[in-house]
Amino acid sequence: MMEGIITLALPDNWITEVVKQYPSVVKLIDSKAFNTEVRDLVQIEVENTEDLPKVIDLVRNNPNIFNVDISAIDKGKVLAAFSTNQCMVCRVLAGTECFLTRSTTTPDGRMQWTMLVTRNSAFKELIDALKKLNAEPKLVKLTEITDTDELTMRQEQITRMAFERGYFDFPRRIGLKELAKIFGISTSTLSEILRKGQRRIMQRYFQEHRQY
Repeated sequence: MMEGIITLALPDNWITEVVKQYPSVVKLIDSKAFNTEVRDLVQIEVENTEDLPKVIDLVRNNPNIFNVDISAIDKGKVLAAFSTNQCMVCRVLAGTECFLTRSTTTPDGRMQWTMLVTRNSAFKELIDALKKLNAEPKLVKLTEITDTDELTMRQEQITRMAFERGYFDFPRRIGLKELAKIFGISTSTLSEILRKGQRRIMQRYFQEHRQY
């Protein structure tokens, strides 16, 4: 398994419009492709809290966005779920073997995707497909994840993806079997990775928040 990081442009996309108009960060948490539309779950965080209502209006009034559901998370931060029939980039990603673990905007209005990749050819296919969409993909990094020196990074990536997809929610939005199928590993292997990943995260937290 490999970790790939790329940046890309989203031509005529609402994210580009938001970032250009308002200092903000948009994170794509999940994206699901259906027959004629894509359902996205995103987190929007603005630098200036007074800009948040304007950003929400911009999303709601976009003619290519519908079925919008927005919930406040914190001051200046919201979680938004909506459908769109325009985001071909999202549709391309949903149809590949590249699994998005992190997606956020860059200061110049591009998106940066961090992905787990099972095959080098799958990553190349994604790059080629994005070029055809004029998304201007640029490779930042592609590294092999081994079971020795990079095992902890793999644990963290998979644990983060499980968290973002709702594995730790109550009730759970995704089960162990479904997650294991995504990563192409057994449920017992995934369970062990998640256990070690959670232990590492908790260990780091308590080391940083010692009371003595």
